Amino acid sequence: MSEDYQQAKRLGEAAVRTALKEGKSPYLPVLDALPEIKDSVGEAYVGVLELPIICIVGNKEMSRNNAFANNFMPLIDDGTEFSAKWANLCESVKDEGVQQAIKVYEYMNDYYVQEGNKRVSVSRYLKMDFIHADVTRILPAKTDTKEVKVYYEYLDFFEVTKAFYLTFTEPGAYLKLASLLGQNLEEPWSEEILSDLKSAFFTFLKLYLSILKEDDRRLTSDAFLLYISVFPMKSLLEDTEDQIIKNIKMARLELRTSASIDDIEFLSDAPVSEKKPASLFEIFNHSKNYTPANPLKVAFVYDQDINESRWVDAHEAGRLYALDIIGERVKSTTYQANPDGSDTNEVIQQAVDDKNELIFTVSSKMAANTLQMAIANPSVKFLNCSIGQPHPSFRCYHGKLYEATFLTGILAAHLTLTKAEPKKERRIGYLVHSLHSRTYANLNAFAIGVSLIDPDCKISLKYIGDGEHKNYRDEWIEEDVLMYADLEYSAIRGARFKGGLYQINHNVTQEEIVNFSNHDYFIGAPYILWGKFYSMMIQSVISGAWDLNEQDKNISPTNYWFGLSTGVVGLRAPEIPYQTEKMLAFFKNAMVYGEMDPFSGEIHSQTDVINEGNTGKSLRLPHNLKKLTASQIIDMDWLNENIEGTMPPYLRQL
Repeated sequence: MSEDYQQAKRLGEAAVRTALKEGKSPYLPVLDALPEIKDSVGEAYVGVLELPIICIVGNKEMSRNNAFANNFMPLIDDGTEFSAKWANLCESVKDEGVQQAIKVYEYMNDYYVQEGNKRVSVSRYLKMDFIHADVTRILPAKTDTKEVKVYYEYLDFFEVTKAFYLTFTEPGAYLKLASLLGQNLEEPWSEEILSDLKSAFFTFLKLYLSILKEDDRRLTSDAFLLYISVFPMKSLLEDTEDQIIKNIKMARLELRTSASIDDIEFLSDAPVSEKKPASLFEIFNHSKNYTPANPLKVAFVYDQDINESRWVDAHEAGRLYALDIIGERVKSTTYQANPDGSDTNEVIQQAVDDKNELIFTVSSKMAANTLQMAIANPSVKFLNCSIGQPHPSFRCYHGKLYEATFLTGILAAHLTLTKAEPKKERRIGYLVHSLHSRTYANLNAFAIGVSLIDPDCKISLKYIGDGEHKNYRDEWIEEDVLMYADLEYSAIRGARFKGGLYQINHNVTQEEIVNFSNHDYFIGAPYILWGKFYSMMIQSVISGAWDLNEQDKNISPTNYWFGLSTGVVGLRAPEIPYQTEKMLAFFKNAMVYGEMDPFSGEIHSQTDVINEGNTGKSLRLPHNLKKLTASQIIDMDWLNENIEGTMPPYLRQL
C-alpha cells in the first residue's frame, strides 16, 4: 500500500466533507456540463504552455469524474488498479517530474483536463506550481456581460504577450497594464518586458499570498495591477523581499478589498453627526477641537492655472466660498501641479508635509496620484474629484450633473417646439469635445429629457474629439437645428468658455465663436456649486462627523455623488417665461423628492432595450419605476434612441 495515496485520499475525503457541509458539489466541475458551453462560438488551438496548476479547475468530460474530489485528490479505494497507477506515477514524478504534457481545454480563463487528471492530482499532492499543458481554447459567445467583455480584452492581451497568468476581473484592466508599461494591445511586446512582467508577477504572488492568504487567482491579478499602479514594477525586480512585504502591508487595505464599482457606497449627502449617547470610540477618541487659533488645514491641489481653466477657476471660487462660510476655523492653501502630471506626487507630498489634514485633488487625472499618496499617508484625509473609483484609501466626489442636463433637455425641447416651423423635422444639437466618465450619462439624460416633451425630436450629436465635425455649427445650420447644447464642463476648457444651451445666431460664424469674438444666444446652463460641496465636506471634518461615520463603515469605498436635492447641482436659465420656469420646477421637485429619475422606467438605446418598462396592459400608471443603478450610469456606453450620431466608448480608469 502507498502511504502517499492514503494521505492523498484522506485529503480528498476531507474536501468532500467540507463541500457537503457547505452545500457545494464535492466533485470537480465538468466543462461539458456548463449550460453556456452550448452557445460557444468555436475552438482555437493555443499550444503547449507551462500552466500554473491553480488554473486547472475541473475535467472536460463527465467520465470518472467521481474518482476525484473537488481538490483533485483521489477518492477510489486503495488496493485498486487506479490507486496502484496513481502511486506509481507519484514515485515517478518525485524522481523525474511530469514527463508528458497533459491535454486541457480553456474556457473563460479556467482550464479543464481532457487527458492527464492523475498527473494533475499527483502534482497538486506534491505541491508543484506548474505543469506543461497542451491547450485548446473554447471561445464564448460575445455578450454585454462584464465577464465576457473582460475575457475578450484578455484575448487581445494574450495575442500580443502570450501571457496567460494574468486574469483580471474589471474591463479596462489589460489596457491599464499596457499603459503602465508603456505598451499597447496592438503590437507584440518585447521579450525583455515580458520576462520582467512574469518575474514581477510571480515575485508579488509569492509574497502577497504569504501575507494575505488570498485563494482567488483573479483577485491576485487585480491586486498585482493595483500594486504596480502605486509602486513601480521595478520595485518587484530590484527591491528586497523585506521592502516588498513592507509595501504590501502598507497597501493591504486596497489589496485586500480589490473592489469593483459595484462595491462602492454612493452617498448623496455629506456625513452628519447624530446626537446620541457617546460610544466607547467617542469617549476615548475625541474629535479634534478646531478653533481660530488651531484651524483645520485644508489643501486644494490644481493641475491647471486658475486663469487658464474655467474648471479650476470654478473650484477656486468654491474654495473661497467655503472659507467665507466656515470662517476662521479653517485655513486653506492651494498647490499647483504641472498639467502634464510630472510633479503631481511631489506637489501632493508637499501639501502633506505642510500638515494639511484634508486634501482635495480637483481633477480625475490626479486619481492615481491621490491613491499613491493616500496609501503612503493614511492619517491624512484625501478626496479626488472623480466618480466610480473603487478605492477605500481615499474618497471621491462629483455632482450628478446629468440631473441638470435632463432639465436642460426638457427646456430645449419646449423652446424648440415653440420656435420650429410646423410639420418640419425638429433637431437639437449636442456637442461633445472629449470623453470622460460622465459624458454618456449627461448626453443620454439630455436626450431623455427632450423625448419627454417631444418624442419626435432628434438629437444631432457631434463628437469632435477624433477630429471630425470641425464645422459642427455649419452642419447644424444645414440640418435646420435651432439650438444646441455645449455643456462640457471639464478641466480642458479655457477660462473664457461658457457652457450651456444656445440658440444659433445666424449672423455669427463658427470661427467668431471659437475665438470668443462673438457668440450665439445664451439660454441657460446646468451648474455645480462647488462651494456648497466644499463647505459641507469641511464642516463634516470639523464636527467630527467624518470620523464617526467612518467607524460605522466597513472597508468599502465611498463616493460622494450629490444631485439636485443637495443644491450642489442645478440649472440656471435667467430669461425664460414664468410658465416654462414653473414646468421646470415641477420636474426638478419630482427628482428632489425621489418621484422621478432620468434613468427610470422604459429606456431604449439606438439598438436595444436598456431598461424594461411596465409590460402589463393596465391603463394605470405604475407606482414605482425601475431605475438604473449607479454603476450602470457611470459605465454607460450606449446612446438613447433619439440620438443621431456615434461616439467611441469611454474606458473608466481604474
